Amino acid sequence: MVLAILTVTGDARLDSLGNRLEETRLRVSVLESRHAAVSDILVAIHDNLLAARAFYAGLQDEEARLLGDIETMDIRCAAGESLQSALSASLSEYLVYVYSHRNLLGPEALFCRGGLSRMLRREAYLEFLARRAASEQREIRRETDSLSHFRDSLRNARTEVAALQRQMEDIQNRIIFEEGRQALLRLQLGGELARARDSSAILERERQRVSSLVSDLQAASTTVAASLHIERPTAESVIGNSAGSLEWPADGTVVRRFGLEVHPVYGTETTCDGISVSTPPATAVHAVSDGRVLYAREFLSMGRLVVVDHLDGYFTVYGNLGSIEVNPGDMLTAGDEIGVTGSLAGGVSGYYFEIRAGGQPVDPEGFLR
Repeated sequence: MVLAILTVTGDARLDSLGNRLEETRLRVSVLESRHAAVSDILVAIHDNLLAARAFYAGLQDEEARLLGDIETMDIRCAAGESLQSALSASLSEYLVYVYSHRNLLGPEALFCRGGLSRMLRREAYLEFLARRAASEQREIRRETDSLSHFRDSLRNARTEVAALQRQMEDIQNRIIFEEGRQALLRLQLGGELARARDSSAILERERQRVSSLVSDLQAASTTVAASLHIERPTAESVIGNSAGSLEWPADGTVVRRFGLEVHPVYGTETTCDGISVSTPPATAVHAVSDGRVLYAREFLSMGRLVVVDHLDGYFTVYGNLGSIEVNPGDMLTAGDEIGVTGSLAGGVSGYYFEIRAGGQPVDPEGFLR
């Protein structure tokens, strides 16, 4: 029963991943049949590869679960076989004893030493052994049925694992094929691919400059005020203890998440130390916690940028602002307006937001409500 429940749960998740994989495969086929632009096909292949890798990971999880079930059932079968063997041996001993003493219960037993009382005691003991033997016979039958059930479950689980492994091999071959096709299609983009790589390198340099800016500001801040010499987050940090409960600087839709991102067309990799959030134009942006403004002016392609020191080892960075309402040195309270949203890449209205712990970027979405 447990195996059945687990299998149903696993299948539901795999079905969802499998449906997603089939949808992305179909989309690739449709675009190819329409002779769509290379860039559109590459986006579809990128989505298909993401779905394939997710499905493969799901198959790996299911395989591990089934192998764990098989190991548990193997142990159960071994224990059942051992118990069955012990019961059979015990039953054999009872039967041998009863057989060897069967002639001691006749009329002649009355003339033996002890007479009738000895015969009655022996008869009662033999009846007890007979009942015990019958009980153990029933237990052996139950164990036999149980072992039969577990062996059937083991056979089914091993068959399912073998099917999963064949499916995993098929998916892996599909991934290798699509990766090769993806590489060939990208070669057709020629100069576009080179420009995308240059652009990716520029974004990486600017990311490093923002990181250096925060580090420099932190060093300058602690030099000016030795009493604020905080290099690492403290245990009393408001932000550090507010996982999942901080208000957003401004409500909107996250269009670029924290961490590594692979471009679906060009395959270029860029790392983002924060998140980009699209909003209606000129939406007010607010401080997420109390702190002191360290920086408030233009900064490279980040537009207008504000850096806030929360005086506990945490810093927040607000970029791509259309206007700024604060100045360096200002003391802020959570919810105070910093400025209004400006433009993100592509002209979309929004803002950029980072949280840094001890100078190191952390995923802001883990702290926001």
